[in-house]
Amino acid sequence: MIAALVRGIILLSLASAIGGLALGLLFPGSAASDLDLARIRLRRWVLTSLALLFLATCAELVVRAQAMSNARLAASIMAVPSVVTDTHLGQILAARLVAVIVALLLAFESSWAFRAFVLLVLAVTALTLSLTGHAADRGDATLGVGLDWAHAVAASAWVGGLIALALVAGRRGASWSRESQAAVASRFSRMAGLCLLVVVVTGAYNAWTQLGGLTPLWETAYGRMLIAKLAIAAVLVWLAAVNRYTHLPRLAPSEPAEPRLAAYVTREALVGLAVLACTAGLGALTPGRHAMFERRPTTHVAPVARSSGSGPLPGTVTPPRGDAAHGRAVFAKLECATCHAIADAQFSAPTRPGPDLAGIGARHPGEIIESIINPNAQILDGQGYTDERGQSTMPDYRDRLTVGELIDLVEYLRTFDTPPPPASRAAPAAPAPAPPGGSTAPALPAPPDAPGAPAPPEAEPSAPPR
Repeated sequence: MIAALVRGIILLSLASAIGGLALGLLFPGSAASDLDLARIRLRRWVLTSLALLFLATCAELVVRAQAMSNARLAASIMAVPSVVTDTHLGQILAARLVAVIVALLLAFESSWAFRAFVLLVLAVTALTLSLTGHAADRGDATLGVGLDWAHAVAASAWVGGLIALALVAGRRGASWSRESQAAVASRFSRMAGLCLLVVVVTGAYNAWTQLGGLTPLWETAYGRMLIAKLAIAAVLVWLAAVNRYTHLPRLAPSEPAEPRLAAYVTREALVGLAVLACTAGLGALTPGRHAMFERRPTTHVAPVARSSGSGPLPGTVTPPRGDAAHGRAVFAKLECATCHAIADAQFSAPTRPGPDLAGIGARHPGEIIESIINPNAQILDGQGYTDERGQSTMPDYRDRLTVGELIDLVEYLRTFDTPPPPASRAAPAAPAPAPPGGSTAPALPAPPDAPGAPAPPEAEPSAPPR
């Protein structure tokens, strides 16, 4: 709930800043002195939106750190530096903060060139929404991320422009001349029409890729939220059409333009706010293509009783003891550390999504073998852990791993039987978006019953639905 609220504030503030700057560029030249007050108010609104975007991004960093560490608020705040330096997600959010600071510093300038550059900076900033949302599940440099980015920029310019126009056009002050009103209204109408075209095309693609079919549209919470968003967006389009083809041509030249223009635009802006709220909700829900995936049951055979001093031990297969040193070499050869964090100084932090292997040795070796050779048997939920079909993104090793190497690899993993202390779990590496085609290995979670074992990461919402 808190994550969705923070995401909604980010969407609103970014849309308001982009829309406000775009609207300012549509104003007639400085010769239109009747718009001077509106320009001042618009600049203040953009600065306020940028400040709110900065604060909301800081809040998102804390929320994400808390989701990764499963710690209290104070510990999560302390973990933020580690999240920024050690995780892909943290680096994206840090880049957003830098971009917002640059935009804030330049937004004080009133020249057209500076405002256009700030708008460009914010358009690039919108990319961070796509890189931290559902669109990045298949990787950063993908068609889905590009189209989601275009969707975010177009929707922000349209809805954010409506909000800004409603705020500056209806305030008390100097009246707009009919010429200024006609120029602003007609230019914004043309920009909104272009944005609508981009939103429809990109939104259709995003909806199809995130749903994966028609059934999830009404059988999943994500699909039902999408239906609500589409219904509200349809109302917004209808209001825009009525205002464009009915109200704008009838604006009376004998009275100030602001009250009537604001009345028309305010209705659209309120509906646009509802669309942004639905978008934030979509970012907090699991996409239909994942929610509808029917995971296959585990391929474990019935537990086999083994006699021991403490009673029967459950399991499926017990491999012989192997060579842990050679197992480390196998771990390096298969590049397992690319996806899995492990307490071995020889390996650097992972750069792709995959469960932390801390405490993996406490599991039965048969379960470790299954996680390697049949990762789809039990899939840990997490961003980037599955492909578009809901299958594990762990590679197939049947042609790359001999039986002896498998035994040695399991022996090496069995040496990590101690979960990390709570302090070291404050900020585990966040899963980065999975690359196209998937080459990650999300199938080796620490045992849930191990003392102090870290909680599995939850699927994160985006960065900006899309």
